[in-house]
Amino acid sequence: MVKSISITLSTLLLVLVLGFGLSSNSASASVHITNFSGTTTASTTSATKKYHHFYSSKETVNVKFKVDKFIKTHNNKRVYIQVQKSNGIWWTTKTTKSVTSTSQISFNVTAGEGDYRLVVYDAVERTGYDKPPLYYAKSSQYSGTVTGL
Repeated sequence: MVKSISITLSTLLLVLVLGFGLSSNSASASVHITNFSGTTTASTTSATKKYHHFYSSKETVNVKFKVDKFIKTHNNKRVYIQVQKSNGIWWTTKTTKSVTSTSQISFNVTAGEGDYRLVVYDAVERTGYDKPPLYYAKSSQYSGTVTGL
C-alpha cells in the first residue's frame, strides 16, 4: 500500500514537471532583447551611421523604431534604419526601412538565430559643391525596442 502510494506520487510529480516544461516552452513566444536610443551625428564631410549590436536566439526579430525629434534638417526629413545579420565574416542587410515622421514603425525580420546590428542614419543631401561642405549637416534623435519572436 505504501509502495503504491509513493509510485503514484512520483508518477504524478513526473507528469506535472513534464507538463509544466512543455507548457512554459510554448508560452515563451516573445523575448525582450534590447532597448536602443541615440542621436545621429551631424556631419558636412561624410554620411555618418550609428550601430546597435545584439544577439537573437529566436528565428524572427521584431523592431519598433521611432524618430523622437528631427534636430537638424534640410529639405529631406528622412531617417533610415537597416537590420543586418552577421555570417561570421561580413554583415548582410536583411531589410531597410525609411522613416519620415515621428510616428513609431514596427517590422519583423526572419533571418534565424545569430548576431545582428541595427544601422541608423539620416538621408544624405549633397550640397552640390566639389569642396567641403559636401553634405548638409543633419541630425535626428531616435529610440526603439528589439524583441525576439
